[in-house]
Amino acid sequence: MLDLAAPPKTLAVIGAGAIGLEMATIYSRLGTEVTVLEILASALPGCDKEMGQRFELVLKKQGLKVQTQSRLESVAKDGGAMVLKGINMKTNAPFELRAENVLLAAGRRPNSEHITEGDPIVNLDKRGFVQVNERLETNVPGVYAIGDLIGGKLLAHKASHEGLAAAENACGLCGHVDYRALPMAVFTDPEFASVGLTEEEARAEAGEVRVGTFSFQANGRALTMEAPDGLVKIISDKSDKILGAHILGACGSDLIAEITLAMTKGLKITDIAESIHIHPTLSDAVMEAALKAGGRAIHCLN
Repeated sequence: MLDLAAPPKTLAVIGAGAIGLEMATIYSRLGTEVTVLEILASALPGCDKEMGQRFELVLKKQGLKVQTQSRLESVAKDGGAMVLKGINMKTNAPFELRAENVLLAAGRRPNSEHITEGDPIVNLDKRGFVQVNERLETNVPGVYAIGDLIGGKLLAHKASHEGLAAAENACGLCGHVDYRALPMAVFTDPEFASVGLTEEEARAEAGEVRVGTFSFQANGRALTMEAPDGLVKIISDKSDKILGAHILGACGSDLIAEITLAMTKGLKITDIAESIHIHPTLSDAVMEAALKAGGRAIHCLN
């Protein structure tokens, strides 16, 4: 997609995950008419439901066409266009879409078949990912594996921290990666960033939870940046332990770092709420969301 000589007039993106949405928004801003097809019920499958719905609305407001619960059945060339046919799973009605280019962004698989010339010497799971223990060591003593090749979230910063941990373990130390405090970001505009559990996962795991939200529409810095589309959401259990956080808005990938640090160090949501944040900044919204979880927000209704 990055090697095209010019933006296509129309583009169909199969898959509303991070890469699909990033590419979709890039080409939409370049003037391409973009349609995103997703077989599951919302954009960014697996993300917090409330945040995913809000994200989808923002994308549609920008002009993207997002068709969820759409099962693709065929793609064929027709002259200078591609014709996509499928079924809308909500209505069982067929659909047909014509596009100049089609981007398949429905996930990745490891190329583990190329590890060795013959059969792999390390154990693989059924999807082809290399299996490792908690020390990132394979079934072959002294052989470690990290990154996308071992599965989980396929993120560069995850791989980097796994590399540090594996190197320490190879030296006889005790390196580890805290996967419950592993942040991710989608570099759209606005950005979407997340760490820890969704609200649905938190309720299933902890039962009673506290949720604090704060809209960028009430944040002075976001308004002056003309970036009011956004929301900060922080989830804790009843003891104020932070279980997860999700940020849709400008600089979300930067703002999530504060909450990631708090989760890594076992801080409580009250520690964020009671820390002085510079005003006016986007980080104000993080503090306000933390305050709201305890019913103490200043610039929004509790």
